Amino acid sequence: MPDGPAETMPRDDWRFGRIDSNGEYHPDPDYICSREGFQKGRLYQVTYTALGAPVIGLSFAALRDCVSWFKYGSSSVDSPVPGIRKSYAYGRSQTGRFLRTFVHNDFNLDESGREAMDGIIANVAGGMRGEFNQRFGQNSKDRNNMMHQLFPFASIEQTDLETEETGSLHQRLDERGSRLKVMYTNSSAEYHRADASLLHTDPDGRMDIEQGKNVRVFHFAGTEHGTGVWPPTDHGVIVTGAERAQNIRSVIDYSPLLRACLVNLDLWVTEGIDPPKSKHPRIDDGTLVPTSDLISIFSSIPGSNYPYRHAIPRRREFSADEKDEHPRILPPEIGNAFGGLVPMVDSDGNEIGGIISPEISVPVAAHTGWTLRHADIGGEGQLLMFAGGTIPFPATESDRLTTGDPRPSIEARYTNRDEYLSKVRASAEALVSERYLLEIDIETSVSLGERMWDYFTGP
Repeated sequence: MPDGPAETMPRDDWRFGRIDSNGEYHPDPDYICSREGFQKGRLYQVTYTALGAPVIGLSFAALRDCVSWFKYGSSSVDSPVPGIRKSYAYGRSQTGRFLRTFVHNDFNLDESGREAMDGIIANVAGGMRGEFNQRFGQNSKDRNNMMHQLFPFASIEQTDLETEETGSLHQRLDERGSRLKVMYTNSSAEYHRADASLLHTDPDGRMDIEQGKNVRVFHFAGTEHGTGVWPPTDHGVIVTGAERAQNIRSVIDYSPLLRACLVNLDLWVTEGIDPPKSKHPRIDDGTLVPTSDLISIFSSIPGSNYPYRHAIPRRREFSADEKDEHPRILPPEIGNAFGGLVPMVDSDGNEIGGIISPEISVPVAAHTGWTLRHADIGGEGQLLMFAGGTIPFPATESDRLTTGDPRPSIEARYTNRDEYLSKVRASAEALVSERYLLEIDIETSVSLGERMWDYFTGP
């Protein structure tokens, strides 16, 4: 497991270099190789002394100064796009983590004391930051023993009772009274990575917390890190064969929900119209729970392949000085786990907290933020990073009885396609009334429902 006990690989079993197609070894400091080969599905970590750290922290200042120039121009060079009144930043995954780190360090104030960005959407970043301002920082990486799952996670001040550290992700912004508006949006995959919930709970996952006045937190229920894979397949779309899952990959496209966030952010900044309230699973209403609470539900669903072990974010000490952001202790000293929690599901296997899209409120399948790695790619007991799954309902009652699936069949739920699509439309209209969906995306939701029905009910 990625966060399991480390095993030392004998030094004679590996070396710096590469082995070509003829089996010949070539020394090369940019590669690591082993005659025995490396096992699929395992993480290998090498700790060594390096030279020549590139400068990477300038990216924060570069973004700030570029945006400031677009908005205000400079004393010597006018803005190339005059007339800009407001500016927004959107970051997804790695760039979402970049924006969380940007916020934490408050790089938004330019050298003339003006706000660069007026609004930010950090999407599917979970509770992570990243190595964007560290010597030899690997800012594209977010695996264990990296500087990513770090306290503070939330937008309000908290104290980590274990380390006695106190802080807030927005502390510097709040201390100077910044008006920057920020939305944190996440899929279910970031919850099953066990850090997204830390945006809206205490560090130990014991109680809910509220957000600062300039912050919203939204959870797109039943989604994976990306915007879904269609047509349905157990393969990913980035590297053929390298992302194979045990289930069909998630098919839910959360783009319509994200579009509504952007429009709401713009209204918030330009007209002072508050966006909808934060919407995410909560401890106090039973919609945010430990991963073990889902076992009994999914164990009764044939072929669900629920993960019996999740990677857990842990406290990691990279330096004896908590104010020192550069790693001095590698590998870091591992402390106790943070209290990562996941969204609760109903008897169908669908999540019941957060913004629930029509594909989930009017379901023909269960949609998850997790799926396990396929045996073909190794590590079959581990979560496939970033991926969600789709577990179709039986199409007919006959199918249900044959498979022993306890969930009602599609045939038993809906009289016909028209009834199903009518319910999809009604669900979309309800989201529009709450401003979690744009009116123009009602038809988008119906179109997505059409393809879901046609595929999962068969020819």
